[in-house]
Amino acid sequence: MALTREQYNRIMRVYDERRMQADAELEERKAEVYAAVPAIDECSRQIADNALKETRVLLSGDRGQAGAIHQETLRLIDEKRELLLSHGYDADYLEPRYQCSICRDTGYVGSEKCSCLKKLESEVIYLSSGLPAILNKENFDTFDLDVFDDEAKIRELLPNLVITQRAYMEEIVLPKVQSFMSSFFGRGEGNLLMTGPSGTGKTFLSNCIAREAIERCKSIVYESAAEMFERFSKDSFQRSEDEALSGRIREIYDCELLIIDDLGTELASAFTNSRLFMLLSHRLKTGSSTIISSNLSMNQMSQIYGERIVSRLMESFVLIPFYGSDLRLRGGSIHDRG
Repeated sequence: MALTREQYNRIMRVYDERRMQADAELEERKAEVYAAVPAIDECSRQIADNALKETRVLLSGDRGQAGAIHQETLRLIDEKRELLLSHGYDADYLEPRYQCSICRDTGYVGSEKCSCLKKLESEVIYLSSGLPAILNKENFDTFDLDVFDDEAKIRELLPNLVITQRAYMEEIVLPKVQSFMSSFFGRGEGNLLMTGPSGTGKTFLSNCIAREAIERCKSIVYESAAEMFERFSKDSFQRSEDEALSGRIREIYDCELLIIDDLGTELASAFTNSRLFMLLSHRLKTGSSTIISSNLSMNQMSQIYGERIVSRLMESFVLIPFYGSDLRLRGGSIHDRG
């Protein structure tokens, strides 16, 4: 996922600090062990000397002598290990202890990004969006079906479906959300469109999925529709050399999971419709996943965005309509929004 230069540099400084901390702690352990067991210090010195000798001999072309030096080094490594164990230390006590043993706190495995780097990228983006504090409250651990009405039947579904808001969430909404998550986390695909009145759980469930995505090191971007189209407008009409803005727009287009909240709250125009169509087309073409929540019905969407966009949504998104009363008016505590 594309980061701004400042964000990338910030992450690399984190890795620099981690390596420096690991090196400092290693030096402390070496001082402790060498003072207690001087023979281990001597083994370490001989191993280092042999490494230089072996390199010089290899460069001279004497592979036989290099092999002999290498065998002596292996013997010294075994001796050092036995000395550590016999004096009550772990065999790897004099090895650096990195926070990530896979990349050794570099962020990369060869030329590929380590999973720890991908997670840091997501965290940096969410720190800039203000969502981390929200995700501490809005996640599947805090999701509570009991806040939904389990008495009144959903009038919009009568008489074909007789079901309460709570039962609808449990039997229809949550299975669709779980199916999306299985597809996204398993194959990296799938899209959700959640529609319905404010306060019925759409944003809360989006944030639950976002929290899971961060935990699984997926690159994700959250944007309210109004903020997203404002960014597009600045980029198109102000033509400023704003690296942070350009980087954010690249993230919107190319992240693994894009969450667009409150579609329909932006000031609709030919420009917003065109940019929405371009964005959806790009993400569908690249197979990236998108979650959209909106208080609009599909008929209202059709009137605002036109058949071309609505057709894309109907063909490529799993539609989950939300029904029932606003939980905030009922005193529900599942969320403060959406």
